[in-house]
Amino acid sequence: MVTLTPLDAAFGAEIHGVRLADHISERVMRTLVEALHAHRVIVIRNQDLDKDRFLRFGRLWGDPIPHVLDHMRMEGYPELMTVGNTEERDRDAKIRNGAALWHTDQSYEEVPASATMLYSVLAPREGGETQFCDMAGAYDSLDAATRERIDSLEVAHKYGRGRRLAGEAEVNPIINDDQDNRVPPVHHPLVMRHPVTGRKVLYAVGHGAYAIRNMASGEAGALLDSLKAHALREEHVYRHSYRPGDLVIWDTLQTMHAASPIAFATSQENARLLWRISVRGLPQILPRTV
Repeated sequence: MVTLTPLDAAFGAEIHGVRLADHISERVMRTLVEALHAHRVIVIRNQDLDKDRFLRFGRLWGDPIPHVLDHMRMEGYPELMTVGNTEERDRDAKIRNGAALWHTDQSYEEVPASATMLYSVLAPREGGETQFCDMAGAYDSLDAATRERIDSLEVAHKYGRGRRLAGEAEVNPIINDDQDNRVPPVHHPLVMRHPVTGRKVLYAVGHGAYAIRNMASGEAGALLDSLKAHALREEHVYRHSYRPGDLVIWDTLQTMHAASPIAFATSQENARLLWRISVRGLPQILPRTV
C-alpha cells in the first residue's frame, strides 16, 4: 500500500510502499504524479535501480532530455547524467560543483523541463545535500501589489547568464560554440500557471534569468534579485540529505534547486554519486500538453 508522509518542511512528501524496480501500475503512477504536483518534491527511499530501470521509470514522467553539455552525459545513456565527486572529471570544482547555485533545469530552453529526478548511488556521511525552493509558496507569500506588478511579465533566459548570489558557484561553462548555439535566449513568463494544477508559481528567477521584456536592465535586475531573495527565505526551502537508494523527484515548474558544494571524494565516507534524469512534457498517464 502506498502511503505519504509530509517532509519536515513547508512542502514536500516522503512516499512509502513503492518498489520502482518492479512494474509500476497505473494506479501507483497516478498516486506519485498527484503527490509530486501537490507537494512539489517527493522522496522515495530504499530503492534498488540499475541504469535501465531508472531510465524506464524516468520515461514514465515525460521525454528525457540529454544535457546541452555533452561531457555531462552518461556514456551509453545520453539521457542520464552522473552528478557527484567520484569521477576523474570531478576533480575540477567547476564541474563537481557546477550545480551549486539556484537554478531551474532547462529554463534556458524553449520547452523547459517539467520534472527532474536524482537517484542516490553513493551518499557521504556529511554534506552533499540538494536544496529545494518552493516557488508556489513563494508566489503566494508575495504582497498583492507585487503579484499584480509581475503577473504579465516575461523573463529572458540564457545558459550561463544572470547574476549569482555570494557563495554561489561559477556555472559550468559552455564548452564550445556549437553547444552555445543550441540554446539561444528564450523568454518565459515570470509567473507561470502550472499546466496540471492551474496554480500560479514564480518561475525560474535563479541562474539563467537575466532580463525582463520591455524593462530597463537596472530595474529588471533589481526586481529579479528581490524576487530571488524573497523565494529563498528559509520558510520556502527544504534541504535533502541523501541516503543510498534515495530517489528524489521535483516538479521543476514549481521549484528551484541548488546543490551544496562538496570536496572531491577521498574515500567511501565522503563519496557522492547521483544519477540524474530531467524530462519535458507530462507523465504518460496525463495528456501531453506541456
